[in-house]
Amino acid sequence: MNFENEITVEVTLKFEQLKKLLEKYNFKIMEEYELDDIYMVPRMIDRKQDALTVLKSCVLIRHIIYKEDEKKMITYKYKEFNENRDIVKQGKINCNIDSIDDAVALFKRLAFEELIHLSDKSIVFSNGEDELVVQEVNGKHIYIEIEDKCHFIDRTYKDIEEMQQVIKKYNIPMKDNNYFVKKAEIEMLETMK
Repeated sequence: MNFENEITVEVTLKFEQLKKLLEKYNFKIMEEYELDDIYMVPRMIDRKQDALTVLKSCVLIRHIIYKEDEKKMITYKYKEFNENRDIVKQGKINCNIDSIDDAVALFKRLAFEELIHLSDKSIVFSNGEDELVVQEVNGKHIYIEIEDKCHFIDRTYKDIEEMQQVIKKYNIPMKDNNYFVKKAEIEMLETMK
């Protein structure tokens, strides 16, 4: 399993406002893609448990659509949390597949069912100094994700604090001062209302 560090914040701006703010700091679009995640959970799991406990049992059927390419995979995400619900360790395993429908059918035969579906419109921005991914999830929420390894510039953030400084440096307004927003948990709780 590959372990990594990342932060995710929910932004209080609309997408166009955020884009203008980033352009002010010379950020440019490096890549755009769509990400569809189907969260499959064992049918027998008690959904009345804490949402994070339920999500730990999920397997994702993931479809990433780029302008000229696509990837299909099964993904398992591993996360450990501290008493404040901050992510202290995380990693994931990806397994490439040929068919999303076949993967969903396989997991249904293995006594899994769909829990939630996340559709992200993602844009990678960089100004040559920093890199971040802006995500609009299910047409409702705008998030920024910063991963420890940048993909378009030669930079690796050494720790969580350095990634948090990127948000502060560009005065990006965020919701609840939370650097460990869990998108799937938010969607799960909104779906269960």
